[in-house]
Amino acid sequence: MSKAISRVVLAVVVIVVIIAVVGAAIALTHKSTTITPSASSSSLITSATTTPVTLTLVTFSDPANEWMQYAASVFEAQHPGVTIKIVSFSFSQYLTNEITSLKTGSSTYDIVGFTSTSALSVEPYLVNLSQYFTLNLSDIPYYQLSFGGLYRNVTTGKTEVIGVPYDASTFAIFYRTDIFDNSTLNQTFYSEYHVSLDPHYWPNWSVAIWADHFLVDQMHVVKYGILIDDQLQHDIIDTFPAIFGWFYERNQTLNGGSIGGITNYNIMFMGSAPPGKPPLPSFNNSAGVQALEIMYNLTKYDPQPFSEVNYGTIGVLFSKGNAAGAIMFTPENPTLINSTIYGKYSVSTFPGGYAETGTDFLGVSKYSLHKQLAAEFVQFLVSPAINAKLYYLTGEFPISAKAVQMILSNTTLSAWQRELVKDVYQTATVGWANPPNVPQTYPKLIPDFNQQVYNFLQGDGSVQSAYQALNTAAKLWVQDVGG
Repeated sequence: MSKAISRVVLAVVVIVVIIAVVGAAIALTHKSTTITPSASSSSLITSATTTPVTLTLVTFSDPANEWMQYAASVFEAQHPGVTIKIVSFSFSQYLTNEITSLKTGSSTYDIVGFTSTSALSVEPYLVNLSQYFTLNLSDIPYYQLSFGGLYRNVTTGKTEVIGVPYDASTFAIFYRTDIFDNSTLNQTFYSEYHVSLDPHYWPNWSVAIWADHFLVDQMHVVKYGILIDDQLQHDIIDTFPAIFGWFYERNQTLNGGSIGGITNYNIMFMGSAPPGKPPLPSFNNSAGVQALEIMYNLTKYDPQPFSEVNYGTIGVLFSKGNAAGAIMFTPENPTLINSTIYGKYSVSTFPGGYAETGTDFLGVSKYSLHKQLAAEFVQFLVSPAINAKLYYLTGEFPISAKAVQMILSNTTLSAWQRELVKDVYQTATVGWANPPNVPQTYPKLIPDFNQQVYNFLQGDGSVQSAYQALNTAAKLWVQDVGG
C-alpha cells in the first residue's frame, strides 16, 4: 500500500494536530484514569509511570504508521516519561523479523503488528489481552475482530483476544461512480440484463461478469473491467474466498449453520467438524468450481499477463482511470487521493451484501517488560477521537463506530468523502468471507492452494480442470492440518 496524499493538505492537518496536541498537554495532568466504553472502544485502568519507559512497536511499512506516530506523541504527552518507538519493515520481511526476535524470548518488541492471515504465526508469543481490557464490541465490528484478533485455544476450548484491529480494512469492490452511476449506461445495461449497473444491487457474481463484458466489449467505455488480483505468491488466497463466500453462505451443508465458518478455519473449511478433528476443506465441490469459473472469467478483463495485478500494483492500476473498478483492500484508498479518479469512485460490498476482512492488528508480546502500558497504548489507538485521525492523516478508514460518526458529522468534508467512509464501514460490519488463519496457513495452506488455482487460471478454464485443481488443493490441505 503506497502513500498518496496532498502535501498541502497534509501540512494543514499537521498544523491543526500540533495545536491539538499542545492543548491536550496543557489540559491533562499525569494521574491514573479509568476510561469507560462510553468514551472509548474498550474499558481499561491506566497506569502511571514514575521512571522513563520506552515502548517499541514493530509492524510493516504502511501509511497508518504516520498516524501511529501522531498517536504516540499524544500518548506521550499524557504519560510523562514514556517514549514510544515505532519500527517498521517491508511487508515481505516484517513477519520473519518479528518471529525471529520473539522466538528467542527477547523483550525488544513490546507491541507486535500483524495481519489477519498471519495472526496465528505470532499467537504463541502474544498475551491474552482480555486480562488487560475489555473491548467495546458495540464500537468495533465483530468480524473485524474475529479474523485475526481472536484465537480459539483448542486445549482449553476458550477464545482469547490476541490482537486489536485499528483500521476498517476490508476486501471490497471499488467502482467508478462516473461510469456505474451514469444514467444512460444504467438504462442500457438494465434493458439487456434486467439488473442495475450499480454494484450495491448485484444479487450474484454473474452480474460482475456481465458488467465487465458490457463496459469493455460492448460499450468500449474502458480498457479493463473490474480488476481482480490473482497473484501466485499470496493474493489468490484472498480473491477466491471473496467470490466463494456467496456460495458458502447459501449452502448449509458447507457452512454448518455458521455463515463465517469455525473461528480460525473460516469459510474455506466446513462449518462443522468431527469431535477431536479439524474440519474438512469446503471448496472441492460444485460450489468451489463455480467460484473458480467466475475468477477465470473476471481475470480475462485484467491487464495481461494477469500476474501484473497484485497488492503492490492494483491501486495504482485503478488510479490510472482505464479500469471500471477493482476488487481490493480499502487501505488502498491513499493511492487514489491524487489521481484523476479521486472523488469519482465508491466502495460496495460483494454481490449479495458481504465482504472479506483484511484487518491489521496490534498485540502485546508476552516477553514485554511493560505489558500493562503497552496494552494501554493499543487501547488508546481505538479510542474514537484518536481512531478518527487515521482517516484525516492518511486516507485510511477507522475501525471505531464512534470515530466514523465523528467523521460523518464533520461538514467540512465533502458529501462524497463522508459517503465513502460510511460505505467502507458498512463493508466492515459484514466482512465474514475469510480465508483460514490457522498456524499452517502461511507455510502450507497458501502455497498449496494458490499453486493449483494459478495453474488453472493459466489453462483452458474447463470444469474438469477446476475440479482437478480444487481436489488436489483439498487433499493437500487435509494433510497440512492433520485431518
